[in-house]
Amino acid sequence: MKGKIVYIIISALTLLTYSCNEQISANAPFRERYILNGIIKGDTTFQVVTLSHSYQPEGLDPLEYTNDPVIKNANVNVYYDFKVYHMRDTVIVRTDTSRYSDSLRFYYNDKLKPEPGKVIEIDAFLPNGLLLQSSTETPDLPSYGFFDSKSNNLVPPSFGTDIRIFWKDLGGVVYVPDLNINYYVKDDTLLHKTRLPLIDISKGGTVKEIFPTPSRNNFITLNLETIKRTLNKIPTGGRSKKDYSITNIMLDMIIYDKFLSNYYSSIKQGLDGFTVKLDSPDFSNIQGGFGIFGSYVKTNYKISFQPEFLESLGFR
Repeated sequence: MKGKIVYIIISALTLLTYSCNEQISANAPFRERYILNGIIKGDTTFQVVTLSHSYQPEGLDPLEYTNDPVIKNANVNVYYDFKVYHMRDTVIVRTDTSRYSDSLRFYYNDKLKPEPGKVIEIDAFLPNGLLLQSSTETPDLPSYGFFDSKSNNLVPPSFGTDIRIFWKDLGGVVYVPDLNINYYVKDDTLLHKTRLPLIDISKGGTVKEIFPTPSRNNFITLNLETIKRTLNKIPTGGRSKKDYSITNIMLDMIIYDKFLSNYYSSIKQGLDGFTVKLDSPDFSNIQGGFGIFGSYVKTNYKISFQPEFLESLGFR
């Protein structure tokens, strides 16, 4: 028995000595990967796609790598509505040169503006012969109306004090609402706007404004008192409220496709003040590589002011 114990101790010391002499690397074996990122926007004809590759820094800090990993001279095409849109390789001056000093390179097309409910495909032939592919379908806005008929469209509302806006649930996608009060100033033909929070909270002498954030919820609620306070902050430079003509509240809505929605949800998981993430999400819908190829569409909803309400606040 004593001999067995001695043998175990000698074996353990041998393994410990070997482990101390073995070089340990903090980096996993490097394997070059290829990345395609592109968001097809439904509110413009200017579309952008980027191509890059993974890299191995000499040390542990990836920011020490200063060679732009962009992939040049690829053949990138987008297929939409039985047409081919070639994405041209171009460069522009880089404004932030803190890491990369050369020009910013990307692929673009300025003639593609997709409609809701359309399939869009992409392929990118890389100079090394590899092919990256993906597809997306723009969210489908119902022809009979995206916003629900039970939504309020007047301020103040006919009943109650809160203004509620509902829209069709498209099935688990992410909605990005943004609210603005539109107005004109006397002797100025430009339309001005100021962002409207859902609610403002006063605490300890400071006011915190809560703005809408991306969410899978298919409704938002506006607070009437917050609308009043936001309106009252519009006049500046000592001008009278009579110099301001308030027109409406405009809700601009961006609707992500399922890929953008899932990607957004993956990066938002655990991002709060009480969580430390030890792993990063690795969501991708690129065949032959990594990255995200998605799309969004945009629509809006107008909320009008009752004239008596604006007059009670001193506006035209």
